[in-house]
Amino acid sequence: MESLQDEIREIRKELRLAMNGVISTSMREKGIVYKLNFGVPYPEIKEIARKHKPNGELAAALWKEDIREFKILATFLQPAETLPLEEAKRWVKEIPYLEIAEHCCRNLFVHLPYMEDFTSDLVADKKNEFARTVAFLTWAENFKRGGSLSSVVLGSFLVETLNSLAETKGFKSTLKEKQASIQAMKFYGRQSEGNAERILDGFKEFQEAAGNKPELQEIYNELKFEFEYYR
Repeated sequence: MESLQDEIREIRKELRLAMNGVISTSMREKGIVYKLNFGVPYPEIKEIARKHKPNGELAAALWKEDIREFKILATFLQPAETLPLEEAKRWVKEIPYLEIAEHCCRNLFVHLPYMEDFTSDLVADKKNEFARTVAFLTWAENFKRGGSLSSVVLGSFLVETLNSLAETKGFKSTLKEKQASIQAMKFYGRQSEGNAERILDGFKEFQEAAGNKPELQEIYNELKFEFEYYR
């Protein structure tokens, strides 16, 4: 029977065969620095993940390493049904870059059986750099798959996506959080004409209350164009 360390060694070998120095150098020049980055493109990482059976112990061992591809592989190999809520929130605190946040949401967090509780806790967390961004990205992935939310969490989604675009003395969203909130609104609005109207009507009210800032009008126009295109 293959041991955990044997499997990790096999994964390292597979990554070395697929490594791309151009990609890793480009990422490093953009400030994305890991202890080790093989520069393997996402589709190839996905193929490597398919060769290994989902396993929480393996995923935990991969996640703790400061290696880009290990972290992405962990999002594929961690079974959603066996990851405790507090452990999932610990992962969020340990996310180093937006790319990893996106893979976590796409491959793991959207499948969590307690996804609504998870995102509700995150959207209330304004201290952790990636908490609200992850909540919005997870909601976006949920809507993208045709999913829905309970009325309470849907209400939170509608309020907090707009709050992320507001700038007050006490709080200012990061660019990645704003972009994630807009993405979530887009995928929700694409689901139906009623959803699109709910987003646009709410945005109009928010826009007027915020003083009709030009940047908000641009976002409104972007959302409206998006919904008309997919109608």
